[in-house]
Amino acid sequence: MSDSAPQTPMPMDASLEGGPKPASRAAARRPGSSGFFRAIDLAEPGKGDPVEENQILRRVLRKQEHDFSTLFEIIGQTSARSLDLVSMQTYLLRTVSGHFTTPRLMIVRQLAEDDASLCCSAAQGLREVRARLPSHSPLCEEALARRACLALSALPASFQELPELMALRELGMEVAVPLIQEVESPATVLEGFLLLGGRLAGKAYSGPDMEFLYSLGKMLAICLRNEALYRRSIIDDLTGVASRGHFDARLSQEIARVKRDDHRSLGLVMLDIDHFKGFNDTYGHQTGDRVLQEMARSMVSQVRAVDMVARYGGEEFAIVLAEIDRQRVKDVAERLRRAVERIALRAPSGEVLKITASFGVACYPDDADNKYELIQLADAALYKAKDGGRNRVVLAPPGGNRGQPALPDPQADAAKAEHPSGRLAAESSN
Repeated sequence: MSDSAPQTPMPMDASLEGGPKPASRAAARRPGSSGFFRAIDLAEPGKGDPVEENQILRRVLRKQEHDFSTLFEIIGQTSARSLDLVSMQTYLLRTVSGHFTTPRLMIVRQLAEDDASLCCSAAQGLREVRARLPSHSPLCEEALARRACLALSALPASFQELPELMALRELGMEVAVPLIQEVESPATVLEGFLLLGGRLAGKAYSGPDMEFLYSLGKMLAICLRNEALYRRSIIDDLTGVASRGHFDARLSQEIARVKRDDHRSLGLVMLDIDHFKGFNDTYGHQTGDRVLQEMARSMVSQVRAVDMVARYGGEEFAIVLAEIDRQRVKDVAERLRRAVERIALRAPSGEVLKITASFGVACYPDDADNKYELIQLADAALYKAKDGGRNRVVLAPPGGNRGQPALPDPQADAAKAEHPSGRLAAESSN
């Protein structure tokens, strides 16, 4: 940690007069004055050439108007993309690159909560970035202490020999913008850095540029934290696949899409790990967790990007297969079953674990009229696979439960109960 005093971000027009030096005695009496007020001081009667003073004031106002307009646009567009990390980072890097005419930029941050390093999350103008910045690096501590943008070449001499700083300089990085957020707790959190390379034509980053970037960094930190919280709400922490709630929402969306486009259909695969309790009882729960993680990894590798793998609960998983017919759904389930058999996992004792799973399959609209019937049919087929000897695939019967009493639809029942006519009917029946 450097013992240098914290730096205050420079006002947004400092470079227009050669630096942060006050332009007049009146400005010197206003240590917190922005460039706007210093320009007003210059324009006071008797201070100088009125034409020149007017030009300075106009230039300052145009600069500030452009910077604020750009900052607000970036904030709006980035916030709108805050739940789509790739889109948000791509937009931000492209826009900042254009605003500062710098071809090289990157964002480094913790890619997982237990990571001990900040890694490249997105980059522009760079290829195969492998730079890693330890979370407790002196550079991170300096950024938290100063709460300002850092010009890498201006850091104390003791920093210049740090391997992480040398790696950043080799990539052409010149400015580190700390992504700091103070929303969740009193303690300041460093989410990472926005790093910028040199500007075209060798133009230096000015004081106003640094202030602009620092404000942008604080906004980006909040967006990144919101995206991380959102991701945690839709992803199962242990296996990394979709959570039960996200599965329910996605299945509803896919069924609505099928209803809208008559030529489409979808499949639902429900599967349960055979004799899973034995893994926990014999080898411990950590081994059971590894089985779940390997199962999830194997299934994700066997399906398309448009499909969804979700942890339905415990050792049960569900897979939504989009735009697929009945026979192909069964073929996919058979492929998944064989992939599970090939999982090579050893117990702490060195014993090779034999892992199998049972599968139930149903299709919409071939077998079911709504989401709840579809889940019930796939689940019933799964238990037939269990009863039939496990490690097999069972397809729901053609037409499913059609011709039998309709299964209850909780959403429809709730909507009916909320409707005045529904309440009146219920009251009259009582």
